[in-house]
Amino acid sequence: MSYQLKIISSALLFFTLGTFFAPFSAGAVAPGYTAEIVKKSYNSTISLIPGKAITFEIEIKNTGTKTWSNSSRNYISLYADGAGKQFKHNFWHKAEQPAKMIEPTVAPGALGHLKFALQAPELLGLYTAKFKLAAEDLTWIPGGAFDVPINITNDPSSSSQLSQTDSTVIASAENFGALKLIQSHSNVNLGAGEKITFRVGFKNIGKENWTTSGENNVKICVSDKISTDPFRATNWTKTNCPASVSSETASGQLGFFNFDLTGAVKGDYKIDFILMNQGKIISGGVVALPIAITSSGVVAPIVKSEETLAPLANGPTMRIGLFSTADPVIITSNNIFEIKDANNNLFFTVPAGTSAYASFNFASKTYTAKVNGVEKNGLPYLRFISSLGDDNVFEVVNFENRPTWNTSLNDNKFRGALELRYSEGRSKLYLINELALESYMRGIAEASNYLPQEFLKALIIAARTYAQYNLSIGGKHPAAYFTLNASANDQVYRGYSSESRLPNVMKAVEDTRGMMATYGGEIVVTPYFSQSDGRTRAWEEVWWGSGKPWLVSKADPYCAGRTMLGHGVGFSAYGARKMADAGKNFEEILKYYFTGIELKKIY
Repeated sequence: MSYQLKIISSALLFFTLGTFFAPFSAGAVAPGYTAEIVKKSYNSTISLIPGKAITFEIEIKNTGTKTWSNSSRNYISLYADGAGKQFKHNFWHKAEQPAKMIEPTVAPGALGHLKFALQAPELLGLYTAKFKLAAEDLTWIPGGAFDVPINITNDPSSSSQLSQTDSTVIASAENFGALKLIQSHSNVNLGAGEKITFRVGFKNIGKENWTTSGENNVKICVSDKISTDPFRATNWTKTNCPASVSSETASGQLGFFNFDLTGAVKGDYKIDFILMNQGKIISGGVVALPIAITSSGVVAPIVKSEETLAPLANGPTMRIGLFSTADPVIITSNNIFEIKDANNNLFFTVPAGTSAYASFNFASKTYTAKVNGVEKNGLPYLRFISSLGDDNVFEVVNFENRPTWNTSLNDNKFRGALELRYSEGRSKLYLINELALESYMRGIAEASNYLPQEFLKALIIAARTYAQYNLSIGGKHPAAYFTLNASANDQVYRGYSSESRLPNVMKAVEDTRGMMATYGGEIVVTPYFSQSDGRTRAWEEVWWGSGKPWLVSKADPYCAGRTMLGHGVGFSAYGARKMADAGKNFEEILKYYFTGIELKKIY
């Protein structure tokens, strides 16, 4: 009798469990972490048939002072209680974790999203699935808890409609991760028969290489429950997967996905294209694309020119090796800044105008930070960060970087963030400057302020493309944890002081913002040098490997009879300057020295 009573009651009672699996010490609440639930995909009771699944999405505002991440040690995720875990789907991140946050980072005041599948259990009844937001290994996040009432029923008429038209469910592909850096269109507008090629670039931030086929094949897809008929082109690799990664992409490199969209059925569509590996979604690999089809019908295809690309106004993040040292560094700023470690733990909030001291113990391989007489030892590598981002300027007080033509100047100020980090591979301690590509370009000091403006624009585009290319292949100095160094071996970078000294260079940076050289649709390496002896050299004449069709030997008539200065491959600065003096514009100059390229505005 008591057993029968339990069965009958199960259809009437809400199943709840008061405790969650704790990803950190019970009751821990870390300062700076608060949240507000902004929007849920369902606000009333969800009805499901046993075994059916739906996708649930939650939008949460970061109301705290800490930036959230989906890839750091303290990544943001949801945890389910006992009742919630009864709705576990195979695509959950872990048994008790439905999903990690989709966005790579969410700053204070910004919105984050989590999306996950809920699969109905076999036992009928009314359940309350409880979920809580967590910063892994650190804290439950106040304000990030919510309930989902779910009715499991055999009545098909009461089943939630979306259970039959399930949108994309979130899986977690182990050892895979992505960060979107570039996309060709922020939105797409097409008429009947019109076609565009969409291109998106993701940095591989996981442990596994991405391949064009096989076990590590990475595809870009939409849910197989979403009709792609209104915009699918005939060259998609699968009905719901337009393309695989265009080439093998190692960890740290930039991988591209290119596919066509064709206007067929009139309507407005908002589609999430998501990176997948073997049916599982790759964390961070999402690009939302509004698609407007303005008319229907099949007509001869019309290829539209690419729109201005617009994901990141200042471009991707660069890491520049400023110098190596065995001595402490002294850092200050006119703004408040923070000192954090490799795991984003905060050690100091440094008042404006106050000096911070940082050093490295080469024996114990640990770091020390000191501010206003307070010292902390035994730390992981240190980061110096301002909430102002690239609008903040740090000064490295004890760094001497004086130009030979005026030793009263000292180029020791840098936008963005700084990082003090030891390279095991090189056995050296480096100070690294981390900032957006456009901010980095403002500090490039490869030319005089008084050279022709068309030459300066051509040089900046070549320098920007060179930087982006090296970023896309994982940097020239991965063992030292930075992309390029600040010397003539890579690119001459003198930081913030260049901006006031070189206003015409700053204008060239702004006039060409986001513009890069491409060959066959790919961003390519664009070397440049001082001057030739009358002809430039082909790639294979100077460096190993097969030739590159945009880097062939060209006559350089303005340099005839001069002495070769530099490697001789690509862009000849003296020859380009003389071309600008003769009335050639930046595009003509670049297309002369880099054969067959096209200039594209990447962001």
